[in-house]
Amino acid sequence: MQQPLSGQTGPSTQDSAIMQIAVDRREDIAIVTVSGRLSSAMADQFQDRLMAELDDNPKALVVDFADLRFITSSGLRTLIVAAKRGSTDGYRVHLCGMAQAIHEVFEVSGLLRIFVIHPSLDAAMATMERDQTA
Repeated sequence: MQQPLSGQTGPSTQDSAIMQIAVDRREDIAIVTVSGRLSSAMADQFQDRLMAELDDNPKALVVDFADLRFITSSGLRTLIVAAKRGSTDGYRVHLCGMAQAIHEVFEVSGLLRIFVIHPSLDAAMATMERDQTA
């Protein structure tokens, strides 16, 4: 079941957007969908939500960025914390659906190597299904 969480990213201006987070579980895989703008102001909410999902000991974590338009270094830091926790707890963090601009942020920062990258949520799920049956 998806549980949305939203909040304002900053002062109310025409450029402001709302970050939304929805969480789903599929066969012990935590799927966190983030849309809008993952700003510094919203990074703590994002981190709290991710860590709550990790506390339930999923087999894997998938973060779907299909509708994400912007991410700050604070959002990147949260993902790095999740990846480090995953390496300790025995799972990888999968990222999917990144727009080109978001992908470039990960590429320029050198972070692509610590995550498993998929073009879409369907591709991420198919890869994990295939890996579990291999």
